[in-house]
Amino acid sequence: PAKICGGFTKAQRQSSTKALFKGGYQAIDDSFLEYIDGIRENIAKAFKKHNEDLNSEQLTEATQRTVDRLVFIRFLEDKFIEADEHVSEWKSWKDFITDCRKLDAKYNGVVFKKHFIDEPHFLGADEKLFLDICSDISNLNSPYDFNYIPIHILGSIYERFLGKIVRATDKRVFIEEKPEVRKAGGVYYTPKYIVDYIVKNTVGKLIDGLTPKQITEKRFADIACGSGSFLIGVYDYLLDYHKKYYTEKLSPRIESILQEIKSKNKKGAILEDDGNAELRDGQWVLTLKLKQQILLNNIYGVDIDAQAVEVTQLSLFLKMLEEESVSTTSGGGLFSKVLPDLSKNIVCGNSLIGFDIMNGQLFEDDELKKLNPMDYETAFPAIMRNGGFDAVVGNPPYIPIEIFSDAEKRYYQSKFPEFKRKYDSSVIFISKALSTLNKNGLLAYISSQTWETGENYSEFRKKIFSNYGCVEIINLPFNIFKDAYVDTGVFIFSKTHKPNYNFYSYAKKEKIEIIPELPFEVIETTLIKEPDYKLIFNNSVNQILQKLSSDEFFNLGEITISTQGLSGSRFNKTTIVSGEWALPFYNATVKRYSIELDEGYKTSLKEMQSLYQFYKKAEKILIRRIINRQDRLDAVYLNEEGVFKKDLNPFILKESSINTKYLLALINSKLFSWLYLNSSSIVTKDDFRQTTLAELRKLPIRKISVSTKQPHDQLVTLVTQILESKKQLAAAVTDSDKNYLQNKCSSIDRQIDKLVYELYELTEEEIKIVEG
Repeated sequence: PAKICGGFTKAQRQSSTKALFKGGYQAIDDSFLEYIDGIRENIAKAFKKHNEDLNSEQLTEATQRTVDRLVFIRFLEDKFIEADEHVSEWKSWKDFITDCRKLDAKYNGVVFKKHFIDEPHFLGADEKLFLDICSDISNLNSPYDFNYIPIHILGSIYERFLGKIVRATDKRVFIEEKPEVRKAGGVYYTPKYIVDYIVKNTVGKLIDGLTPKQITEKRFADIACGSGSFLIGVYDYLLDYHKKYYTEKLSPRIESILQEIKSKNKKGAILEDDGNAELRDGQWVLTLKLKQQILLNNIYGVDIDAQAVEVTQLSLFLKMLEEESVSTTSGGGLFSKVLPDLSKNIVCGNSLIGFDIMNGQLFEDDELKKLNPMDYETAFPAIMRNGGFDAVVGNPPYIPIEIFSDAEKRYYQSKFPEFKRKYDSSVIFISKALSTLNKNGLLAYISSQTWETGENYSEFRKKIFSNYGCVEIINLPFNIFKDAYVDTGVFIFSKTHKPNYNFYSYAKKEKIEIIPELPFEVIETTLIKEPDYKLIFNNSVNQILQKLSSDEFFNLGEITISTQGLSGSRFNKTTIVSGEWALPFYNATVKRYSIELDEGYKTSLKEMQSLYQFYKKAEKILIRRIINRQDRLDAVYLNEEGVFKKDLNPFILKESSINTKYLLALINSKLFSWLYLNSSSIVTKDDFRQTTLAELRKLPIRKISVSTKQPHDQLVTLVTQILESKKQLAAAVTDSDKNYLQNKCSSIDRQIDKLVYELYELTEEEIKIVEG
């Protein structure tokens, strides 16, 4: 067997790997997660066997604390911070508890803090099961060398670990996802390069050029900290900054210091009056005392989950001890114990809800406990008295408002009136985090893009650009999170107004592993204006959009009526219906200018007579909900009766002076696909980009006048030709006929695009922008 060291292997000293480790060539985070998951389940079973009265909450907490202690002790062993073996020497549950009490005397911190599992009356874990687990994870048998597991990897494992709880019934113990995690679609760990970029461009900007003494006054927070990945990133950046500062300051004196060490026969020398840097093996390192002070002075976090708070503290402690040894931890530096008390820094509570939710409302204790209200003035009194945090960073939860309780919905509506109808918790976190910043503060999140252009976020955008400021927006590819396809971006906001902001957008399917220096477009904030305050992504794009907002244009919604296709729940596939309102139901495949109709069965619209106008025999345009792989809208002309599924949206013209085929030419043109992609909130499901009726209805339609009557008629003629050619192409048999008709359709398509550009009076430069 081999020990896994940060993705590599080295010969293991002795013994073999037991059943909990399944082996194979997985990424270390995946395999270690399975390994720790196995340990958790077995510990939970070991507890339940001896303590049948434990409920699920108690079992989850007891198991979490035991796993955390085992992991922490194994780090201490493999990093040689502890000289003695611990895990392999335990002969009973009592030995484990006795050892933990001794370690608490030295280390302090939440990991060894006295817990109900330490109490004499607690029966502990089943001896045989527990000792088997200890044997498996011990230095003798574990497949992992904990010294080589990066702290951010441990964080990625714990992030998913925290999304699950231990459930107990009378007969069995099992692990399941928390209900809120399941409803939100899972837990997704932020890649380290995203964390690094956000920290560099917030914390990095705020401390640039400062002395260590000046940095002690800075306060950095993550108010939805999870396993602590962003706080680890902040702490890591601060440690590197301090190390670089002292290295540059003290290196010119290194020769004289080495002579002093040699003459006094010392092994090292602590320098500076405040004892912040130490020379070890010819390299400057930060003292344990300074690393403790940085944690206490600069790092703050909040999470509603008590286990997350515990894991965040654990991760920060492990980061603090990364370069330490037995000799440097003996005595605890400035403190009587090695680990500082972070209970006032990393707080368990609801970041979004304060105790004022109780005003005028009655809650049962269990309900209020679940809400877990928290007041920032109580949790962080000195910080809030001084104006607030210098920076807030993180990846807030994206929980749909629909799954919150009625009390929570009412509270959010009263506190955040800028949010209307459908939204998720990520934007509430943005609003709340901005309110916790001091006057020069920065907020940086990786979060959902939906607020940028979505119709229901107009008041939120107005608040951001009127009351606060936007520094930077980076729209990311949609596969940033493993197994989750969501439109996310990096957003950096400021407490104060900014005259412009930097914008960059990655291609949706681009693969990235780092965010380098980007060629930002600088956008003037004044361009974000009434009525909907949509973001502008490109100055050239904005010029074209402005040109198409004059009185010479209708919105598509002004001259049409439209609806969504029917969802599957609104018809009965097995029932054949007869009568006046019975219509064929079609599984239709729509592409630009063509449609394949596959009649499956009949459906009754007796109870939906208001929709009949969309499905009777009449001229209509069907627009496909899914945007195709070429980023083009797909629409087709139809003059048949029939019902369609919700992947097709029918539009019917109500303006008599305009021809339906004229509209079809516009919608299928390159210009309109470009307009939609650059002025709308692009909804994504899985990896498919989708249209919405609200956004489609805003597309600008050129009015018909004396000057536009001729191009209108020309477009109608060209569309008639391409519709007929598409039908002929679908029926063609020989390759020569197919090639001829395909070329003919392509030629007509190009003519339509050219005529639309002329109709909309685009310049050559603007056409180049649209063409890409």
